[in-house]
Amino acid sequence: MTKIKPNLETKWDILYDPSKKPLFSKLEEFAINNYFSNAFVKSILSITKIEKGRIFEPGSGGGMTCANFAQLGFDITSMDLSNNALRKGMLLFKSLSLNAKFLLGDLFNLPIKDEQFDVVFNQGVMEHFRLANMDASKGLKEMLRVIKKEGTLIIFVPAYFSPLFFIYHFFKFFKLIDKYWPYTDQDFLHKHELKKMMVDAGCQNVTVKRMWSSFFFSMIGFCKK
Repeated sequence: MTKIKPNLETKWDILYDPSKKPLFSKLEEFAINNYFSNAFVKSILSITKIEKGRIFEPGSGGGMTCANFAQLGFDITSMDLSNNALRKGMLLFKSLSLNAKFLLGDLFNLPIKDEQFDVVFNQGVMEHFRLANMDASKGLKEMLRVIKKEGTLIIFVPAYFSPLFFIYHFFKFFKLIDKYWPYTDQDFLHKHELKKMMVDAGCQNVTVKRMWSSFFFSMIGFCKK
């Protein structure tokens, strides 16, 4: 496992600091760990039909989805921008007696050689860049770069008019975002927005749809390289 390097504390480190974690973030983590991570794994396996191989998640957060894949025997590389997130993931893998490679890195400049993975995916990551005036398609282009030929890129984002969309706007209306919501740059995407992001990155034959097994909280976009 890769050692964690010291760096300045980022907003993502604060998000994964248990002493600073807001209430909604704790609820979100509980839901992901106990239901949504399994739903993401099943969706990815259904799309790719893959039974073994190398899987990479840039923006892996606490690592539960990666851990579920590791339990199925996949070779896992987990990367995040946050030291605290990686520490959390490493502790999770250790508690489950699982192995993975952990990287501290930037999605827009992946520290990885070309064509290394059968599947590259992330969830709840790509929607954060638009409000920061960053071109998310450049990050997806990097993700495509490290996928093997005939490999698959899969992106999960919060969907516009999803249950989470209405929960967020409830918090926003009552001015509760700063106190309870984990993200300052929360965004929700329409189908055509996710598709354009992926096409701009160089994806071809892109499929985008609502993910019913997430109770329509999430939207999924995917393509073959």
